[in-house]
Amino acid sequence: MLALSKSLFQKVFLKGKYVAKHSYLLKQRLHAEAQRHRSLIQVQGSEAASFLQGLITNDVEHLEEGATSIFSMLLNTQGRILFDSLIYKKQDNTYLLECDAKKCEQLVKHLKMYRVRRKINIDHVDGHCVWAVFDNSISFEDITPMDMESLYMNPKSESKVDLKLCDNQNSEVIATRDPRLRYLGHRLIIPVNSNIKDIIPDTEVSEGLYKVLRYRLGVCEGIDEIPPTKCFPLEANCDYLHGVSFHKGCYIGQELTARTFHTGVVRKRYMPIVFSAEASHLTFDSGIVNDKGKVVGKVRGIAGAQGIGLMRIEESLAAKTLTADNLTLVTSRPAWWPFEASKERAK
Repeated sequence: MLALSKSLFQKVFLKGKYVAKHSYLLKQRLHAEAQRHRSLIQVQGSEAASFLQGLITNDVEHLEEGATSIFSMLLNTQGRILFDSLIYKKQDNTYLLECDAKKCEQLVKHLKMYRVRRKINIDHVDGHCVWAVFDNSISFEDITPMDMESLYMNPKSESKVDLKLCDNQNSEVIATRDPRLRYLGHRLIIPVNSNIKDIIPDTEVSEGLYKVLRYRLGVCEGIDEIPPTKCFPLEANCDYLHGVSFHKGCYIGQELTARTFHTGVVRKRYMPIVFSAEASHLTFDSGIVNDKGKVVGKVRGIAGAQGIGLMRIEESLAAKTLTADNLTLVTSRPAWWPFEASKERAK
């Protein structure tokens, strides 16, 4: 739910005027963007849940316990990311996997390769599209690790989109809070011939703002930002974004992921970067150099002067200056990251 100021919250709570709270949320302007770079794959059948459980980093049981979506990765046998995905429960024994449109066919082949004789159907979904609905007026100064809520951790809390959808009974629409980070807003799956304004009135349709929001938060997605086999799930903040379970059974790539989490140190992670000027001339994987001339990161995404990079955490934060192709930039530790005790100190 959108964070309220303490005084406003106390006023609403103490007087019991929940209508005032709803009115406050509904007044806020929501932005909506079609995620044309994302596609959907349907996995259906009596063994669909157990099939996915052996392939994804997250726990399918969350979907059985009330969550409408989960974030997850699919790895190779070396524990490196092949695909990132948001997974939705459409109905009993039917799941939708949202993935990068450029890798949709490859993901279908990947899933069918492991299907063997299971009684499931795997098909590309036509006729529906993915939308992101979000609040673009987030105060980044107010974000704290305590705001790191996923849908299945607090499924009953209300948000602006929940309130605006309460009167919409379209059975063909799937609406869920983004399971990665609540500041990413909501994910909607709607028929391609539907108008988003009919589903959520007073929504402003935008273009390009959502990517900037993701970059400012330090959240990566898709093959352009997470090239297949080039990154480990913890480097992509999968553990911080509720995308990996360390309590469920085995899955492909599980051994290295679990070992890194329990005994290793994650020295590199995706972090937000801000350039001193528009940086569209930079190429993918451009090296980010510190004041000592050492490469401490790589550019993995650019949107104007905002970007995202795979950074060596300690070295990049300690650097006096950072440059990429003679363009100055700064990076920061995302405020929503949890505080972790050093594993070396814990030993």
